[in-house]
Amino acid sequence: MKVGTSLKKGKQNIEMILLSILMDGDYYGYQLTQLINRYSKNLIEIPESSLYPALYRLLEKGCVSDKKVKIKVRQQRIYYHIEPAGYEYYQTLLDEYNRLNNGIRNILNRTETVESDNLSELKGEA
Repeated sequence: MKVGTSLKKGKQNIEMILLSILMDGDYYGYQLTQLINRYSKNLIEIPESSLYPALYRLLEKGCVSDKKVKIKVRQQRIYYHIEPAGYEYYQTLLDEYNRLNNGIRNILNRTETVESDNLSELKGEA
């Protein structure tokens, strides 16, 4: 049975990264961006224009909750906390991510040679 996996998984990859970090504890947005940079060794940068929509999607799905914490008279931070549904959704995303990466790895590291007759057949040549 083939499992269809789309290459257009950008939003879900961001959600997976956020859920993974939130498994370590509750963080506010700026902390999440800093941790993503640190953990990826500055290879992944998620701008606020992508971070907050992803967090809002996770809130809508019930995967995370938020808590407003007052830090100064007129200033507050919103901390995000992973919920049980978030752990389940993370595992689903991780499974899809691994399946897609395995498929790509298989293609890039192919060692099987196709005989020229079979290759012609695959191309639709007679």
